[in-house]
Amino acid sequence: MTEANNKGIKFDEMVRDKDNDELGLFEKYEEILSEIRSRIIKYKAARVIDIGCGTGNLCGELSDKIEIIGVDSNLEMLEHAKKKYKDMNFKLGSFLDKPFRKNDVDIVVTTYAFHGLNDNEKKEAINHMLEYLKDDGKIIIADFMFANDIEREKCLNSLLINEREDLLSVINDKYYTNVELLEKYIKSLNCKISSEHIVNYTWLVEIEK
Repeated sequence: MTEANNKGIKFDEMVRDKDNDELGLFEKYEEILSEIRSRIIKYKAARVIDIGCGTGNLCGELSDKIEIIGVDSNLEMLEHAKKKYKDMNFKLGSFLDKPFRKNDVDIVVTTYAFHGLNDNEKKEAINHMLEYLKDDGKIIIADFMFANDIEREKCLNSLLINEREDLLSVINDKYYTNVELLEKYIKSLNCKISSEHIVNYTWLVEIEK
């Protein structure tokens, strides 16, 4: 088995492994991906960019009907995705790369990847994603978030009280989005945003250009 296949398989196993997911980070993983695919279909999207596509779990099964470009910074993940989904297009890259096509796609989507960016990088990434979109396009984000700083502190304090510094570090090692701050920034760009808490730390956010 090649290293690329091995990494891709390990990722696919991780997101479905409930026994080693004490925080429930990937609770309802399949349902959330299914919901996003349903929205892509409902919005009659013809072109979609999936940033942080990993092994193609989100959009791969739509790629025989819709033009899908999967973008990821991990070459091994992309190599595994290519084997799974022959009709899907792929590009090595990240949120912070300058857009390689502008005003040209219907939806930019990202799942379980946005938390790798700090607050300033998130703003830059949003700006880039908006550049990809046609005038009536949408950004769909499913990722780990807190409603605000108060909710974040409640969560962290609870883990401390229960002496779960190991789980605390899982959260502190990444940049979970502050939904209130995200909404404020999106509105400052004169765009529309809707935010929905799905389960545990996972939210589903939709931004309309």
